[in-house]
Amino acid sequence: MQAMITPEQERAFYDRQYAQFLAMPDHALRMDRVVLLGNMANPAHPFFERRRLYRMAMAELEVEPLAGKRVLDYGCGPADFGLWMATESAEVTLLDLSPLAIELGLRRAQASGVARRVKGVAADAARLDMFADGAFDLVFACASLHHTMKYPGALEELARIMRPGARLVLCETWGGNPLLNAARRWRARLQGEEEEQGEEIILAGAEVELLRGHFSQVRVQQLSLLAMGKRLLRGRFQSGWARAAVGALEAVDRATLAVCPPLRRWCGEAVITARR
Repeated sequence: MQAMITPEQERAFYDRQYAQFLAMPDHALRMDRVVLLGNMANPAHPFFERRRLYRMAMAELEVEPLAGKRVLDYGCGPADFGLWMATESAEVTLLDLSPLAIELGLRRAQASGVARRVKGVAADAARLDMFADGAFDLVFACASLHHTMKYPGALEELARIMRPGARLVLCETWGGNPLLNAARRWRARLQGEEEEQGEEIILAGAEVELLRGHFSQVRVQQLSLLAMGKRLLRGRFQSGWARAAVGALEAVDRATLAVCPPLRRWCGEAVITARR
């Protein structure tokens, strides 16, 4: 059995990842709606691969006006989405295990002209006593809750700091397909990805049931069935043939899932929403 990754190991891994961005000039760190959508549309940017997932997440985040909302970007990483919401007049708190992620996020907030609306906290998500009960109106987590749910108390703390009626929006890899899960692990080993990157921990039905114990109106929107083949083309999207291949797979997915919605449970990505 594989040993569980500790918070200290995760912190060290992500500190190494984010340190490289701190050397970038301020103009390259700026974030707003135009930049975020532009990154999703840019085949050279890492967001291109998950552009449909991220656009769906943005749509869910804007179901209610963001202006004035107290928002927590949970496991914020480089804080792209949290900073975008700050440019939409939300009051945003960035939370991450990595102190360098918070340093980066606050520097990006300054570069984006929203420093007065952004705070940062470097902390273990299982111990959030720095936040009062009901402190947030909206919590967003992108590819992060699957890391923290394995720690005792993390889900209870998340629920505690959300006010009654607050919304939760999760943007995650979906683990409902055993074949896709095996392919993910195979690709991660083949490419030498570190264990802390999290390919062994994927959100699926069991985790959703845990969410239902703390939240209401839990909804899972899965996408990318055959289109998960895009993972094999990672790093090649600047080539026209690669984009054409992904576009064709996405078109087949749209037609197939429209005719047979139950196949969505075998998809590889999901946006999950819930109410406190």
